[in-house]
Parts: sequence; structure tokens; C-alpha cells
Amino acid sequence: MKTFSPCRNLIFDLFRFTKNRTILPALTIISLFQVSDLKSQSCKLCSIPSFPSVTVYQSFQTGHGIGFGAEAGTWNKDASKFSYFLGTSMVWVGNEQTGVKTISSQKQLLLSFYLKGQYRLSNHLYVIAAPGIVNLSYFDMQAGLRYVFPVTREIGVGIEPAYLFNQRQFMINTNMHFALK
Repeated sequence: MKTFSPCRNLIFDLFRFTKNRTILPALTIISLFQVSDLKSQSCKLCSIPSFPSVTVYQSFQTGHGIGFGAEAGTWNKDASKFSYFLGTSMVWVGNEQTGVKTISSQKQLLLSFYLKGQYRLSNHLYVIAAPGIVNLSYFDMQAGLRYVFPVTREIGVGIEPAYLFNQRQFMINTNMHFALK
């Protein structure tokens, strides 16, 4: 009983210091009933096995520059560890070589279309692989990790460091995920 005496004294002090002594005990009792009600529900009723989602992101690449992208797909939360997405991204490329004279423009745009698969490693950490086509001229493969932190039930933010094998570039995407259910 000695371990619970500080908590008990704290609750009694809260009751004593409130001006209206009926509000705080009533709120405490109601919150205790709500917590016990949540614990009594089955986890299968509370979780959604899969849901469609849309993701928008800002992309930062070493050597190239910045860009943005969007992807949509099915996020499998409990049904499977594997999820898939279809997406596109645009990255602006700026040549920093001032001594080289070329006929082509110094600014380029890399437009890519990809199919991304992700595999859940832990609760918020995923491995990703995304084969895609860049500027309708060559294939590239992106591999990396994705960490997602849920902000609300429908919105999550994440960071996605990855490596592009054909371009030989590292990239970091900052993601904003939206659940559509």
C-alpha cells in the first residue's frame, strides 16, 4: 500500500484544491469508465486491415536538386506486411559546371513514373523498392527505408531516405500520407 500512497495523496489534493468539488470527481469517474470500455473492445474491431491512401512528398536529391511527387495505393496495415503504390515525381536538375558550354539547356526536369512496394519491418518502419521509368527513356531502381509517424487517424508524416541505382544519387523524401477511409 505504500507504493500507492503518493498517487492517492495527489488525487485527494486535487479534490481539495478545486473550487467546485463535484466537477473533478465526476470527470475522473467518467474517464475511468471510458478507459475500461476501450479495453473491453476487441482489437479486430478497432483496427482496419487495409485502406487506400494518397501520399504527397517533397524530394531532395544529392547532385540534382529538389522536386515533388505524389503516389496512391493500398496501405495494408494488418492484412499483410506488403503494400503497393503507383506514383510519379518531378525533380529539377541544375548543372553547376560553368566552364562547360553545351547546346542543351542548363536546367533539366526528371519526370519519373514508378510502382513502389513496401514491406513492414516494425510498427512504423518499412523497406521500400520502386522500379520506374525516368523521362520515358531509361529505367531506374530506388531502394530505401520509410519511417511513418501517425499524426491523426487519417494523416501521417514520414521520412524516406533512399538510393537511386541508375542515377547513382541519394535522395530524401519528406512525406505526408492521407488515408481515404
